[in-house]
Amino acid sequence: MKIAILIDSSCGIKDVKNYKNLHLVPLMITKEDGQQVADDENLSSEEFYVLNDSQLLKTSQSIPGNVMGKWDDLLKEYDEVICLLLSKGLSGQYNTFKMFSQEDEYKNKIHVIDTNGVSIVIKRQLELVEKLIKEGKNGQEIKDIMEEHYNKTVGYIIPKSLDQLVRGGRISKAAAGLAKILKITPILKYDGEIDKQDKTRTFKKAVEEVLNLLKENYPKSDIIDIAYSETDNETFNLVQELIEDAGLKIGLLEQMPNTITCHTGRGTFAFMPYQIWGEKLWK
Repeated sequence: MKIAILIDSSCGIKDVKNYKNLHLVPLMITKEDGQQVADDENLSSEEFYVLNDSQLLKTSQSIPGNVMGKWDDLLKEYDEVICLLLSKGLSGQYNTFKMFSQEDEYKNKIHVIDTNGVSIVIKRQLELVEKLIKEGKNGQEIKDIMEEHYNKTVGYIIPKSLDQLVRGGRISKAAAGLAKILKITPILKYDGEIDKQDKTRTFKKAVEEVLNLLKENYPKSDIIDIAYSETDNETFNLVQELIEDAGLKIGLLEQMPNTITCHTGRGTFAFMPYQIWGEKLWK
């Protein structure tokens, strides 16, 4: 049985040429004038940040016709397709393509996994899917394993600046101004959705608190995967030093996907536990 893997650009991989049987459908980025840009290999990081710094960008799902056209093309070469798409808690992407996958021509061939994932989470899921394919698992078996293994994963996000959240209307300017005066740094919880976890007085304290939470919640894992948007060297080095001081190791260290940076802005760090396949690391 030959199985393809389809990701969207929330995974952070845009050039799939270096991966076997991996294919991409981009999410869309919408400018203030309504023009849409595909978040694919043709949009460089430099171009994205110029756009992001100059205007309020919005994001939207992959174009359904493009995704279904990709499915049709892949099913000419593959028996089944595993889809690792952006978490349903962050987008309608999962629900849309889960619905389309139930149509007669795709049923039992297209498997849209409920990833609860984005960025480094999906990158780790990709590693596991590739392993399961090599072990001879079929699409339904892989879907069941993935949804069980990742249904309780919790990580944390620290936005160094609240500017982007203000621009997107997610918090008020008054609240952001007060937070800046008091040096309050929010800690957000990520479990497929984003919610408030805590707040601290400084970015350093926020990182220390997140590392403590990860050590407490995942005592069997000493590896942390990190996604980050562009930041200064001082902040980047501080994060690495705090991880080392906490007795933890860095696994993946990746740039945050554009479609997430649109909402969180520069200087954002996301911390996720590395889950070993076959072990439940949560309490």
